[in-house]
Amino acid sequence: MCYDNNKMLNFLREIYIEININELITCISKNCSTLLGYSMEELLNKSIHGILSFIPQNSISVTTLKSSVITKKGKVVPVDLASSPIVDYNNDIVGYRLSLIAISSYAHEKRINQIFVRSRDFIYKAELNPTFKLTYLSPSIKDILGYDVEEYYINPMLVFNIVHPDDRYIIKRKLTNEVNFTKPLCARYQHKDGHYVWLEDCCIPIYDVNGALIELEGFNRDITDKKHLEEKLERLSYFDGLTGAYNRSYLEKQIHILNTQKDLPIGIIFCDLDNLKITNDTMGHEFGDKLIVTYFNILKDTFTKNSVIARTGGDEFIVIIKYVSLNKVNSLFATLNESICKQNKHNRELQVKVSVGYSFSETSIGLTREFINIADKNMYKSKQNKRLIYTKMPSE
Repeated sequence: MCYDNNKMLNFLREIYIEININELITCISKNCSTLLGYSMEELLNKSIHGILSFIPQNSISVTTLKSSVITKKGKVVPVDLASSPIVDYNNDIVGYRLSLIAISSYAHEKRINQIFVRSRDFIYKAELNPTFKLTYLSPSIKDILGYDVEEYYINPMLVFNIVHPDDRYIIKRKLTNEVNFTKPLCARYQHKDGHYVWLEDCCIPIYDVNGALIELEGFNRDITDKKHLEEKLERLSYFDGLTGAYNRSYLEKQIHILNTQKDLPIGIIFCDLDNLKITNDTMGHEFGDKLIVTYFNILKDTFTKNSVIARTGGDEFIVIIKYVSLNKVNSLFATLNESICKQNKHNRELQVKVSVGYSFSETSIGLTREFINIADKNMYKSKQNKRLIYTKMPSE
């Protein structure tokens, strides 16, 4: 007698079969046509050996057995076979129940799932309409961000809550179809334990027939180590090898920001060591390098807050002071001169001779380079005045 709930049988991925003691098919699930190509009617009361290469020959239940089926077109398909005996009221075997599933599709699906589970990346799928909802997340997301998959399903807004505030706009633009989906999207997310993780999102947009964005799917990769390395290399590329001061590349980056993005009151100090070439030629480059480092240390001790100190040439330093008043710039300029005098008083062998000019502006947008040039000109005037004094001294 066939299993009564035929509707349930139609939902099975497996093919359900019942055979009698003569090995004739007495019941088979409707989905047999998908794998075998036969309809139910074509197989009922037919020998099981017409489609199945091997069945158990004893009364023991079998949970997994490798076998194969022959389709209507003659194709041999490997299957996993499960079997259990059918007994009557006297406990005599009157037939067998069989369950078949194609190994090819099942194994493929299983392998794909195992890849998702073992992957260090996590895969996602999200619906956007009527509201944002994650419909799939691979388990590896817990290893990356610390939250269980179920927490994202329960609270779809979790992904927005843990994204770094400075990167939230990336998520919003992604949901509104305002990003270039052909390039990875990088953003920081807060791990459950508090630290931030950099994720690289390779996102695939899915549109409806009207061209509206309705779904997103893709995979995210933890690139935190890569980002930290990039930041480290960037930092190294921004520093002068001799002194540890910022170099011209970093200074140019700061000038661009102040000139185009952030409007701040700024003070500019332009410094040039006097006669460094002569010092190198007469005392040696090692002594000249020691002189450069000594002067940088004086600058570093003087400009301690909201300042960028950059070595922009062999004998040239530029200091940009942010969030400063004119009085403060005058005060710092005086402090710098006092520090140079102290250095020269206490170290006769290492005399720091430098020309300094400065400038101040209440605003930086569109004016930063102009006021650097003004400080440069003021420095040059200071250097010229020293030369005039030097040339007059012998005649006095």
